[in-house]
Amino acid sequence: MNRRFRSAATALLALTTAACLTFPANAATDTPPWPAESVVYCVFPRIFSSHGDFNGVTAQLPRLKKLGVSVIWLMPVTTPGKSIPGHPTVDSSYCVHDYYSLNPSYGTEADFQKLVSRAHKLGLKVILDEVLNHTSWDSPLITEHPEFYVHSDGDLKNPATIKQAFNYTDVAQLNYASSGLHEYMIDMQKFWLTRYHVDGFRYDSASNPGGPGRMISADFWRETGRALRALKPDVLLLGESEDAELGMNPFTLDYGWWLHDALVDASKDGGDAANVQKVWQKQTDEFPAQMKHLSLQDNWDTIRDVAAYGGTPDGALAAAAFNLTNTGVPLIYNGMEIGNAAGEVNPHAPIDWASGDSRFPAFYHQAIALRRVNPAFTRGRMKWLSNSIPSQVVTYERLDGDAEFLVEINLSSKPASGRVDAPDGAGWTRVPLGKSPAMASVPAPSKISLGAKGFAIFRRRAAHGIGDMRSGKPNKERARSEIK
Repeated sequence: MNRRFRSAATALLALTTAACLTFPANAATDTPPWPAESVVYCVFPRIFSSHGDFNGVTAQLPRLKKLGVSVIWLMPVTTPGKSIPGHPTVDSSYCVHDYYSLNPSYGTEADFQKLVSRAHKLGLKVILDEVLNHTSWDSPLITEHPEFYVHSDGDLKNPATIKQAFNYTDVAQLNYASSGLHEYMIDMQKFWLTRYHVDGFRYDSASNPGGPGRMISADFWRETGRALRALKPDVLLLGESEDAELGMNPFTLDYGWWLHDALVDASKDGGDAANVQKVWQKQTDEFPAQMKHLSLQDNWDTIRDVAAYGGTPDGALAAAAFNLTNTGVPLIYNGMEIGNAAGEVNPHAPIDWASGDSRFPAFYHQAIALRRVNPAFTRGRMKWLSNSIPSQVVTYERLDGDAEFLVEINLSSKPASGRVDAPDGAGWTRVPLGKSPAMASVPAPSKISLGAKGFAIFRRRAAHGIGDMRSGKPNKERARSEIK
């Protein structure tokens, strides 16, 4: 939700100050492996199905499992606020009325529990969107606990002096100088973990604005991390944050907004693809080593990716090729996998699952399978390679002990021809993604020849531990038969 308030000055401050931070000694270091290996899928229940409810999500869980998704992030499922005089609502699920109640338009408690249980039976994790910065003006907390809010004067008992958050007329700003608010919010999160057995939370506007002036204090976030991990050691805490101070304490996963912005800019006419590597390096250097960043491409706060990356479906696929092969944790916003073009920022237009570009489902199935069965993409090293056309093309390797992948992505709207400083040796084959052809074994693919917004991935594999992309399972016999 805080996307509208990210300014160039804020981003610059984060970049220039992060290197000066000392990461807290009590940061969460014993993190479970599953967040780094995940593919996160964000669902807005209202637009996800013709029913617009929990049952509509549950019905599609088998499809999402088959797609290769591992984490379901549900946008706010709590009861939204209603308009009151002077504070009209804007039809946003981020305007929370009651932190403990489910949105009745989405269904019953039994419906929600069925969704979570079905997801778990399929091996999927479920995380909930938490909005801890503000509440609706008709929230019971306004009258029951006015001291939980920021006031325009010193009278913390007067609901009439509570301030709105940012320039949103529909929400009142909470005050994390209140220790009682800390206790309330932590207890509330424990409720969702224990009653419905969800697997974690995504926190809206977790570090807005960045630095010491953030609305929610670093002390509260550290308290939250300790309390929730004591209850559920493998809980996933995903912050809508780009704040190195909160890296690993408590967030093991945050938002890769810096890299998102660089990728969007590079995809525009006149953009510079070389900046993508620079921003990736800065992000890598300025956060704790174990920190993972969400690879953003399309979400509630942006226009659809088929419009954002050069205005073409090809641009969206090129961006997806990057986001599924770099070191981040990929985020798929509902509808991306069919090339959904409906809706602008904060979209309310229902997804038409019968429409879309047939290239998208094929690409996503194959690219996610490639990532899932090859640890080079989830645990391996990323090595950037120089090329002769750096303003157009990004080139890099992903490596581990079993496999070596070379990725070439043309982010420009013009064909790209040149050379890349590719590794020596033969045995490379091209990975078929979408409608790209498979290729026979070739020498090191040092020549770049890509169409506008085109991409290619090559691999060279050892003769053991290779996964079958189609089944998602290790297949040593297949590896031995293919690699002579």
